[in-house]
Amino acid sequence: MTKEEDESSEAKYSIVEFLNDHQQSPHNTRDTTFPSCVRLETDSTTGDFYDPITKRKVTLKGINVDSAMKYPTSPSMPSYTGSANDPNSIFFDGDSVSFVGRPFPITEARSHFKRIKSWGYNTIRYLITWEAIEHAGPGIYDEEFIEYTIEILTILGEVGGMYVFLEFHQDVWSRYCGGSGAPMWTLYAAGLEPKRFAITEAAVLHNETRFHDSSDTYHKMLWTSNYKRLATMVMFTLFFAGKTYFPQMTINGESIQDFLEGHYLNSVKHIWEAICKQLPELITNGTILGFESMNEPNCGLIGHPHLGQIPSYQNLRVGTTPTAFQAMKLGMGFPCEVDDYRISITGPSKVGTRLVDPRGVRAWLTVEEAVTIDKRYGFVRNPDWKLGQCIFANIGIWKWSPFLDFQGLQQLSEKTRLQSNLQCKLIEPHYFQRLDPNYPTKSPNIIDIHYFINTYFVDHYLKFKQIIRTISPASFILLQSPVLEIPPDIKNDPRNIIDAKTVYCPHYYDGLSLMFKSWNVRYNVDTLGIMRGRYWNPIFGLVLGEKAIRNCIKRQFLEIRQECNDHLGSIPILMSETGMPFDMDNKLAFRNGEYIAQTAALDVICNALESAGMSHTFWCYTSVNTHKWGDGWNNEDFSFWSKNDRMERVEDSDTLGVMRNNEYDMRGRMSMVPKKVKKDGGIKRKLRLKRTGSRMSELSVESNNVNKDGDSDYESSDTTITTTAASFNDVGVITTMPEYTTSQHYKRCHPSVDGVRAVSAVIRPYCIATRGEILNSEFDLKSKKFQLRLKLKSGDFNTYPTVIFVPKWHYPTLKSGEVYSTSGYVKYNPESEILEWYHDMKEDNLRGGDHEECIMIRNNSTANGFNITEILPCSIM
Repeated sequence: MTKEEDESSEAKYSIVEFLNDHQQSPHNTRDTTFPSCVRLETDSTTGDFYDPITKRKVTLKGINVDSAMKYPTSPSMPSYTGSANDPNSIFFDGDSVSFVGRPFPITEARSHFKRIKSWGYNTIRYLITWEAIEHAGPGIYDEEFIEYTIEILTILGEVGGMYVFLEFHQDVWSRYCGGSGAPMWTLYAAGLEPKRFAITEAAVLHNETRFHDSSDTYHKMLWTSNYKRLATMVMFTLFFAGKTYFPQMTINGESIQDFLEGHYLNSVKHIWEAICKQLPELITNGTILGFESMNEPNCGLIGHPHLGQIPSYQNLRVGTTPTAFQAMKLGMGFPCEVDDYRISITGPSKVGTRLVDPRGVRAWLTVEEAVTIDKRYGFVRNPDWKLGQCIFANIGIWKWSPFLDFQGLQQLSEKTRLQSNLQCKLIEPHYFQRLDPNYPTKSPNIIDIHYFINTYFVDHYLKFKQIIRTISPASFILLQSPVLEIPPDIKNDPRNIIDAKTVYCPHYYDGLSLMFKSWNVRYNVDTLGIMRGRYWNPIFGLVLGEKAIRNCIKRQFLEIRQECNDHLGSIPILMSETGMPFDMDNKLAFRNGEYIAQTAALDVICNALESAGMSHTFWCYTSVNTHKWGDGWNNEDFSFWSKNDRMERVEDSDTLGVMRNNEYDMRGRMSMVPKKVKKDGGIKRKLRLKRTGSRMSELSVESNNVNKDGDSDYESSDTTITTTAASFNDVGVITTMPEYTTSQHYKRCHPSVDGVRAVSAVIRPYCIATRGEILNSEFDLKSKKFQLRLKLKSGDFNTYPTVIFVPKWHYPTLKSGEVYSTSGYVKYNPESEILEWYHDMKEDNLRGGDHEECIMIRNNSTANGFNITEILPCSIM
């Protein structure tokens, strides 16, 4: 929009009348506090969440809590700890782990939730893993962890104003496959030996020796390559289609598929029953929305077009990239020359080959090992199950030379071992693409990803749905199909799979930013278009220029919404994961404190979400995030908050005890004005603010002569609030320091004093609830201008107001001269940062019909957006 068009569009607005908290609204509505949770329903016409009492549509905006759930607390096992190469490492003591203490200690829970709520967020996607519940063995549940989870959810309910839904999280199946999710015994149930995954590259793990002795590089997003390595391919193939492809693999009298899927679903059932039984009030009042289906399900080998080739659609190739056949051979100890890839702007680029030589070591349990394992877990296997050998060879997909001496393979020379590899033969390259004649659905000619989603995935989803609804019939089911794939076509399915309490939960990550850990405003690619096969070469999906990039990502989000409407129907869509890495550009922001690229990148994502009108939960909040190890998992660093980015009061002299339990003043959220400099008898000290994880801030204030009671010589003002050092650490306020904020936060994108990163992008105004239909909602970060356009029916006037979160981070001194609308008036609560826009019936609206109404909020303050003397303190509800 040009400047002239912008000014013209604003001409229709009028300055809005302000009512403060002491003035009575003519309408009978609740106070302008942060909206409490209600039991939401869905509008089958518009596909929105809505409050059935007020008839207002509700936007859910929140974050994933907590990515540290991916690894246990006892022993503490971030992905870089332990050793995948040492069979005696504590890493492999998978039965004895504990996740009690996740997502964070009970004593910290309230402050973490309050911090998130202070951002204006009203939704938590609450992570749980299968391993956390059933790590000790099949059917053995960790009741202590379940009780701990209930305690955490109780605190969330007490904080109030935030919805929560649960999900069983997984990445590449399990921690022992280089990800998170399933317990170790599931791998043993499939006949695998995770202690030999590293040497066979059945999985590549962050804690392998080679990644810590500098002999090799753990490339960006290398963990994702495990989806195309042996262990993960085996597990997802068995989980979704074990009965179809491996009928001889039965355990305890049931197919391997039913065994794995049954225990997974029973774990879901066990914790869901406990939550619904012990927290019925959170179900009744709507705080607990429901349960999301498996995180990022994967097809394994189902639909694989040719086992001897890397599929053309496999755009994610990083590090060694074996074909499925090579992965099978490596699992049996054969050496292979494997293609080595790197990601480039033009797509995956082959940089050479690498010899991977397990020296005869297998990723499969030997017969002798299986005896011990089966006794430990109570497994009783079908005698026809050939243990110690590749399950794919056992069904005739490939074979090796009948003259091969496996026992002597280790003693052979490298050259001879390579020759033995050449004697292996792929017999059935299209095995997983052929339609099974025993499967009831026989319409397609071949099996592909769409067939997998519409059959195997849907079958699993129906079982999941039945469990959730049997326990809590009115709860939401949040459906998540494979990432960036078209959802199942079940809109008109006669089984009534989609109902009034179904929500679609896609995920989206910008591929280029993710793989390069950098934000490039000059070029990007159409990630969704590439995934949809629109370009025969990814280079043709190139997008040039910042404006084109923003529009491209908007179009992708709108396309995801349209796919939901086309295949699932008019149901709510909640993007349950999207975000950007914070360790961009080789962690530059950690050295200079400037999250410029991250702010720009997240602003683009947020702008696309606003354009598509999507509810969402960002990835992620990590309570243990550090600059060195990020989120503690596979070199990822996505957390919106980091303790290393918080500011702490420190003193040059260790004799100054201000940081103990003595009180100190916070003016205008930590601003300080020296009263006077005393010249007699005082020890001159410098109070400074330091980031806990970075160099000392340049901002400092000198003071003299702090008295023995800890009272400093600073003058107070009307905006002063008194607090304690302890409370400063406990409460997650979005603290602003006028001088620091104007010169650094907006211009140089420094974190907030409390440690929120890219704060200007992730904390932004949005419409929480409205009777109208949202036609457009947009926040311009550069101009700090928020615009909302609604379509209101005549019956929507003079009822409940539209509720907007207006953060003081962007509008610290919101006044009537900064709010404009086509009609009505507003009421603003500076403590909750909630603005209510009341829609008065105008004379020309008496005719009935639909009416378009608009509101605009813009920061007109001086001093780069701040009137320092009028900054108000932030209060947490």
